[in-house]
Amino acid sequence: MLLSLLLALTTQNVSWEPAMPRQGSLITISAPGALTGEVAGEPLHFTGGEALAAVPLGVSGRAAVNVLYLRWDGTIHGKTVHVPVAERPQSRERIRVAQRFTVPPDSALQARIDRERALSRDAARHAHTLPRLWHAPFMRPRDARVTSPFGGGRVVNGVRRSVHYGLDLDGRRGEPVKAANRGVVALVGDFFYGGISVYVHHGDGVMTVYHHMSRALVAKGDTVERGQVIGRVGATGRVTGPHLHWGAQFGAVSFDPTDLLNLP
Repeated sequence: MLLSLLLALTTQNVSWEPAMPRQGSLITISAPGALTGEVAGEPLHFTGGEALAAVPLGVSGRAAVNVLYLRWDGTIHGKTVHVPVAERPQSRERIRVAQRFTVPPDSALQARIDRERALSRDAARHAHTLPRLWHAPFMRPRDARVTSPFGGGRVVNGVRRSVHYGLDLDGRRGEPVKAANRGVVALVGDFFYGGISVYVHHGDGVMTVYHHMSRALVAKGDTVERGQVIGRVGATGRVTGPHLHWGAQFGAVSFDPTDLLNLP
């Protein structure tokens, strides 16, 4: 009887919500008895048989979910399932920015951009080192109109250049920017593209990002609470005017930050 039960635990079904996520979505993986797993190269943190994961924006057709179990005999058993992924509707936004943001960078500027990207990658990697820090639902950092959605293509000064990996929220210079939930400040800086920015670790791989602020009101290592003012709306970095770019990542994988609002 015990042997049968132990064998059953190693063959538990793996399920996910939503049933067919869109590209660039946050999903919940259910795998009772799972130790860990991986989606898009990012580790899964199971608690009570559930873990969060993110589907990359560039995934087409389906995403692989790899789950590991501890077998009754002490060996590790792996299981892979494939999540069907729906295409995200594409929008195209045309913007104009200062010429300095579109000309090829010289060696000094490229070195700065590379350093800043390395800092961002390091913050993303360390998002997996903290346990879950939030207890209340996530909230928008600003109760404001969305001026640019997540995942849209961008035509900058007439040339298609990038995909928008965040959500732009309208605002006037100096208006408050609030932390979307409880967390620890992972990085604060003034970046070439993002301007004055704050990165917040929420634990279990989740990180939120706040770009283009006029001021940051927190420092690296600070614990922030849900709704705490962490900065002020601005127009720093590559922007066309004052607003907040709100980003969300699971490790290094960007997803639509509005998906956080649907978490229990």
